[in-house]
Amino acid sequence: MIKKTRRQTLQLAGAALLGGLATSTLGPSPSALAQQAPGLEPWEAYIDEKLEIEMGTNYFQVKGQEKNAPITLKVGKIYLLEFANVDKGVIGRGVPHNALFGKDPDLSKRFYKTLLIDNVFGIDLEGGQEGEFAFRVPDKPGEWEMGSFVTGQYEAGMKITLIIKK
Repeated sequence: MIKKTRRQTLQLAGAALLGGLATSTLGPSPSALAQQAPGLEPWEAYIDEKLEIEMGTNYFQVKGQEKNAPITLKVGKIYLLEFANVDKGVIGRGVPHNALFGKDPDLSKRFYKTLLIDNVFGIDLEGGQEGEFAFRVPDKPGEWEMGSFVTGQYEAGMKITLIIKK
């Protein structure tokens, strides 16, 4: 029998306790989640719908739709928006774009006065970058916008209507 000091015993007990808490508070292990949803990241199992959105010279385009066509979203559903900024600019250096969500644009401050999602403005991408934005649609039915507020882009028409339905 190996004799342990009181300190070693407490360290082992603490490690066992923390291990148990981590398992119980963090939920199933990543491998268990992966078994529940083959081929997906654990969080992807919660996505109701995925939209691929291209950002180009003064436009947003959802895959399979016309440029700047309206997007209809349903309250309570979780969406994953996958953005790709394909705007290379005239000399190939890339043009930054952003996608902000709200209504009542304030062009002097370069954002919306009323946000669709409280405390969330959106996503910023440099030319050639890709990024994702996942969210649950809040209970705010009506017409909203997604727009790019990089100087001159909103004014040039880089905005689309978001139709939020119950």
